[in-house]
Amino acid sequence: MESFPKSTNVAPFAPGEPAAPGHRSSSPRLLILPPQRNSPISDPRDAELARALVLDITMALCRSRLYEVIAPFTARQLVSGLPSNQVIPVDYVVRTEVFPCTGPIPLSQMRVEIFAGVFGDRIWMGEVELRTGELQDLHHLLSTRLADEVCGRIGSEELRRFRRSGAASAYTHYLLATRRESRNDLASLLLAQKSLTRSIQLAPDFVPALSQMARTKTLEWLERGTEDRALLREASSFAHRAHRYEPADSASLREIGHAALYQHDLAAALEHYEAAQSLAPNHADLLADQADVLTHMSRHAEAETLISRALSLNPLAPDDYYWIGGAVSFFMGDYQRALGRLTAMRSPGLALRLMAACAAMSGDVETAASYREQALARDPSFTVSKWGSLYPEPDKADTAHYFSALKLAGFG
Repeated sequence: MESFPKSTNVAPFAPGEPAAPGHRSSSPRLLILPPQRNSPISDPRDAELARALVLDITMALCRSRLYEVIAPFTARQLVSGLPSNQVIPVDYVVRTEVFPCTGPIPLSQMRVEIFAGVFGDRIWMGEVELRTGELQDLHHLLSTRLADEVCGRIGSEELRRFRRSGAASAYTHYLLATRRESRNDLASLLLAQKSLTRSIQLAPDFVPALSQMARTKTLEWLERGTEDRALLREASSFAHRAHRYEPADSASLREIGHAALYQHDLAAALEHYEAAQSLAPNHADLLADQADVLTHMSRHAEAETLISRALSLNPLAPDDYYWIGGAVSFFMGDYQRALGRLTAMRSPGLALRLMAACAAMSGDVETAASYREQALARDPSFTVSKWGSLYPEPDKADTAHYFSALKLAGFG
């Protein structure tokens, strides 16, 4: 594999574009864009692996104390350019591109360029060959270069903590399982689990795969809506196993908390989320998850602070952020704001019930009925009492608040 050059037009560290109002970070803010285009003669599998690799590098950097990183869900939507009505302040932009490598052996390369700000000068460029068996090495090389260019000598040591070594083939299976857009329904969750199972078989101590398996098990339980909590116990087991291998890994702590939340152990959920956040204070997904558990504990003002922070770091957020934000607004009695957040979801799914409740509390009977019908078409067996048995209960006033809203929306 070709190594990164020592330096290509490297400028001294300096902020890029002026920050927009509200950007008051003392840490450099990074935007890492996935590959923008693919040559028609490049192997599509190389392009897919490159996108997954860039996602994994982004998530590794999200766990750092040294950076603020725009979340990958937003970054994917910015590949074709910044929306005219959306200002996202960043200090550095990392652009990536996949193209064919000239030579006797057909290979693809990924070009990586670092720019100072959205419209600033290029301060570094490197190219690496995409070889499936060497992705683990490629991850470390690229992450190290980013750390060195942005934060100096301390970057390499900081990043070393985020990943345990794993067999390259196991790492490839993990990359293919962790694409965010593959988690929107039960079928794709099960498909991700197949890749993660293979990864764990090949490298039983590969912490990232263990943590991701825990996440998919909890999400599967939510999709199935069953009172049997065996899947949550499996999730907890995978997460604790990951934590034993790497006690300082924020992802495993997050998944222990996630499973505990739906096993009605709210104190343990919050404890583990707070421990995870102490390791990765600028990880948008962790902030959103912590807001979720605070909502279940009826600490809504604190939850609002965290979900607002998460949306700042992931301004073109995935659906679960808007669902959590909508729940926070609902319990704070701001039903219009709750609906505004919930209707930003691309696939509301299970959140349709909350949307119906918000509309009913706003006095919009027709809209509430429409959302109720969609919710029952998706889950005909839903009843208010069933919800009460499945989900962690906040204080009795919040429970009564939500039950009343569901019944006002027409749920039985």
